[in-house]
Amino acid sequence: MRRICIVLLAVLIFGFGDIACSQTENTDKFQTLDRVIAVVGQNMVKESDLETSFLQQTSGSGIVENAFDVKCDLFEGLLINKLMLHQAEIDSVNVTEEEVNREMDNRIKYMIRAYGSEAMLERQMKKSVAEIRELYKDLIRENIMISQTEQKLTGNISVTPQDVADFYNSIPKDSLPIVEEEYMFSQIVKLPKVTEEEKEAVKARLNGYRDRILKGSKFSTLATLYSEDPGSAKKGGELGFFSRGDMVSEFENAAFALQDGEISPVIETQYGFHIIQMIERRGNQINCRHILLQPKISDQQMGKAKAELDSIKQMIEQGKISFEDAVIEFSDDDSKINQGLIINPYNAGATFTKDAINETIGNLEKIDFNAMKEGEITNPVLFKSEAANAYRLIKVVKKTPSHKVNLTDDYGKVQESALSDKKLEIIKQWAEKRIAKTYIKIAPDYQNCDFKLNWLKK
Repeated sequence: MRRICIVLLAVLIFGFGDIACSQTENTDKFQTLDRVIAVVGQNMVKESDLETSFLQQTSGSGIVENAFDVKCDLFEGLLINKLMLHQAEIDSVNVTEEEVNREMDNRIKYMIRAYGSEAMLERQMKKSVAEIRELYKDLIRENIMISQTEQKLTGNISVTPQDVADFYNSIPKDSLPIVEEEYMFSQIVKLPKVTEEEKEAVKARLNGYRDRILKGSKFSTLATLYSEDPGSAKKGGELGFFSRGDMVSEFENAAFALQDGEISPVIETQYGFHIIQMIERRGNQINCRHILLQPKISDQQMGKAKAELDSIKQMIEQGKISFEDAVIEFSDDDSKINQGLIINPYNAGATFTKDAINETIGNLEKIDFNAMKEGEITNPVLFKSEAANAYRLIKVVKKTPSHKVNLTDDYGKVQESALSDKKLEIIKQWAEKRIAKTYIKIAPDYQNCDFKLNWLKK
């Protein structure tokens, strides 16, 4: 069933690492194709926009059946985006720099998690984070404006259980999509303990750097030489502007208390020990440098964490404690407040497809989850947490075989689709009225598309 795809461009570019990578790999191609294929009001749709949308829709696969029809549907979604942007401009929607920076920070953090590190992101994009921010700043602003227009149109829309059932029943049975085999996992994490002697040694090193800076050494030089934060060290420790809530509380409390040029005492966070230098305040945001040192964990402490998990697994298998209770009692990870569920960073949910498990569960040793049954638990698995190497037990909570979508197993998915469909109808009705009052020009080679709306004003 063909349908218009409402595509928010910033989501396209920042939502999935493989699309960003594909876009980088096709830079030369896009430069050739980057012509204007439509104008809506004063806003242009470029061919590169459509190609990026098409790459996401097709996951960058080779030959796509009915490629022209797919592109036409995506093209119509982009036209609707530009129409909503045009309306936002008419309504004088104001987007502040703080809103743009906040959204940009969220997207950058998401991509860094997806790639594994800031260095990997920069290597794949062939640009520094600063260049990525500058490249997509205007696109983020447009995306926020489009989102605000969409929110005005559909923010109060909801669906009832009957709406969901009607939507499901309206889909021909032979057109129901197939849901891939899916898994849900929970975990018990043990973080190896750092000895007090090692902590004191790290703090002494940082205090030594602090004394050198106070006596005239450049903070940025020492950060480049000694900081163990790879993302900021090569920039002299500079973190860029951030707001309250963007950093862990201990770090931001110390940072926001500083005056320009002032250097904090040594502070401890979950990532290690830091000294911070204030660079500049700008409204509710600040820019700082920091030097991070991470205490080293001994092989003995690593072995102790693994042995502890072995004992916990044995207790679970002997029926002395349930996995769920063990999560609450023993896990050192924040996921313990959510029964230890592992969250998929690509969909913000708790489900993982079979083929994507080892790619989407961060820093996971290769495990044949396909051979595991529901309720089975792995042996202690080594992984790199945000702070350091650690071990965890992983339980297969649920294993759902591949199947056609149905209301029993997939109600949430069907509900989401039903809501999207209802919102799309509202947007289409609004767009049809706005089209008649808006200047629109479409390139001749795209006028053969079977549009759902009267963009050609026939």
